[in-house]
Amino acid sequence: MELQEFEKYVEAALRDIPPKFRDLLENITIEVEPKQLSYTKDHHLILGLYKGVPFSYRGPAYRNVLPDKIIIYKKAFDRYPEAKLPEMIKNVLQHEIGHYFGMTEEELAKYKKC
Repeated sequence: MELQEFEKYVEAALRDIPPKFRDLLENITIEVEPKQLSYTKDHHLILGLYKGVPFSYRGPAYRNVLPDKIIIYKKAFDRYPEAKLPEMIKNVLQHEIGHYFGMTEEELAKYKKC
C-alpha cells in the first residue's frame, strides 16, 4: 500500500475519535513511520507508540516543551489484509490516545473488553 493511502486511513481514524476527546488533544503530533519496525522487549511487533508526558500528568510547569508524539508504524501493518486496515488503525490510534490521557496498558485492556 502506498504511504499516502495509509496516511488517509490514519486521518480518517483521527476524525472518528469523538470530539470530546479529540478536542482535548494538545501539543501532540501523529506521525506515520513508513519503513521502521519496532518491537517490545519480548519481541512483539509494535503497531503504534505514544511518546510524551500524559495529559493527566501535565501541571503548571508544562510549558515550552516539544510536542508529544504518536507514531503509527506503517510497515507493521503490511502483513495484514487491506480490508482490515481501517479498523486496525482506528484501534491502534485509540489505544495510543488512551496513553496520552494517562491510561496504562492494563486500564486500556479492561476498557477494550467493555
